[in-house]
Amino acid sequence: MKYLLSLLFPGWLSCCVHAQTPVIHFTNGYWFNGNGFDTTVFYSVNGLLTKTKPASVDTVIDLHHQYLIPPFGEAHNHSPDTEPDFAVFRERYLSDGIYYIKNPNSIPFTTQKIQNQINNPTSLDIVFANGGLTSAGGHPSGLYSYLLTTIYKKSITGWTNKSMEGHAYYVISNKDDIDKKWPFITADKPSFIKLYLLYSEEFERRDKDSVYNGKKGLNPKLLKAIIQKAHASGLTVSCHAETPADVLNAVKAGANEINHLPGYQVRWKEGYTADYYLLPETTVKLMKKADVHADATYSLAETEIIETDSVQYRLRKEVQQKNLLLLKKYKVPVTIACDSYNLTSKTEADYLYRLGIYSNLELLRMWCETTPLAIFPKRKIAFLKEGYEASFLVLKENPLLHFDSVFNIQLRIKQGNLLW
Repeated sequence: MKYLLSLLFPGWLSCCVHAQTPVIHFTNGYWFNGNGFDTTVFYSVNGLLTKTKPASVDTVIDLHHQYLIPPFGEAHNHSPDTEPDFAVFRERYLSDGIYYIKNPNSIPFTTQKIQNQINNPTSLDIVFANGGLTSAGGHPSGLYSYLLTTIYKKSITGWTNKSMEGHAYYVISNKDDIDKKWPFITADKPSFIKLYLLYSEEFERRDKDSVYNGKKGLNPKLLKAIIQKAHASGLTVSCHAETPADVLNAVKAGANEINHLPGYQVRWKEGYTADYYLLPETTVKLMKKADVHADATYSLAETEIIETDSVQYRLRKEVQQKNLLLLKKYKVPVTIACDSYNLTSKTEADYLYRLGIYSNLELLRMWCETTPLAIFPKRKIAFLKEGYEASFLVLKENPLLHFDSVFNIQLRIKQGNLLW
């Protein structure tokens, strides 16, 4: 039997989740082609898009001349990662049109408990790095100690600060540690490896000084050996960076992705000025040559910092704008990510929009093409093309003219399934 569904009744559609993926004929829609919108007609068959008319159709959906774009990605967030709050995060991400998430540090003990609720046609698709690699006293050891004092402890009952090492993070102090701990690092099958660099140009100064606990990372001399080990295991490497020196050290050692761009939430301390966080042109050129991309997480300057100095706030934004303009000049890909546990990449997209660096088209492609493909590079996603996954968002207005229409989603389809 064929049904004609109208987007005039979205409430009715919310209950229409089929046990088996229906064959759907989508009519009267404007489909994003990477540069603009076409009036192409698509069918969803077995969860994939096709222009070939199938033998029979279960459902016809009249899109009422609305605009269809690929779903969004979140390139850096640590939620969801526990079972008790998974339903909340699932709703939050899907509501914002975000289907694909990259979690660059988590505890396998907690994420394994949500494996049966993710990576399916009606939920979130997530990849995990598991515990990252850092130095003794390095970030994120202090953060995970703090989490033991929050509601998070309900998911790790009985754990102590000592329990975190070897699960939430791994301490790598020398080359012997790399070989000795590698079997444990890969035992829980991470999708990629996360490394931490924080002020690596001052590693010797910070290494043995507890004053810098939580504000330091790996010895940059160990980076190349670790990254080679990861690549030999078929794993890409994401590297946390705070300063331009961190970015340079990571790129020269072979990292694939930079987590954070300098200037993302720093305060000018210990004599550093705003200019200290400006990326040199030579480093950006090297990023392009090495095919390295970055998630800026620049919205953290608003979401995580209680700003008291308007001059500092202005200088930070100037640093961010200059760094992004340089990356844009050399066509270094930037993915959309907010790294704020209770928010989503919607926050970052809005922040970058307000920074004024990118056109509506550029920002849309960054969020629905560049970011998802950085998370799942081997999947047929991020484009509305023949043979690609039938996953898309329906918008009332053209986002190339009104970017804020991306924050007002009318309908969500994932692999041929109507979500709501």
